[in-house]
Amino acid sequence: MLAAGLWDSADICAVSDASTALICKEPESSVLLITDVTDAHCNPYVVNRLKENTRLTTPHMKAYVVVGITGLMWVVLQSVVMFTGQDIKMCDTIEEAKEWLLLQVNQPTCGGGNTR
Repeated sequence: MLAAGLWDSADICAVSDASTALICKEPESSVLLITDVTDAHCNPYVVNRLKENTRLTTPHMKAYVVVGITGLMWVVLQSVVMFTGQDIKMCDTIEEAKEWLLLQVNQPTCGGGNTR
């Protein structure tokens, strides 16, 4: 999911909703996902939508990694993790995220961890 640089709440929610619809069509524990939130804007409306969409997609996730978490976005991510129970890994770059996801392919469950 690419939300990098998005500032408009409607745009962020539209991207999240579209991704959620696709992910929910996949088998449980099968999806490998990178979300890039570099320079994205967040407000309470967006946070609530992200929490709800993450809750819906959690059963379908094998591994989930987020790129671009800085400052207050870390707090937002932690609230999503606490609300949904989704195990989310944080990486600094897309390349680092891709490498980590490749390591998860043969893992039986999501091994993300919500720490760097």
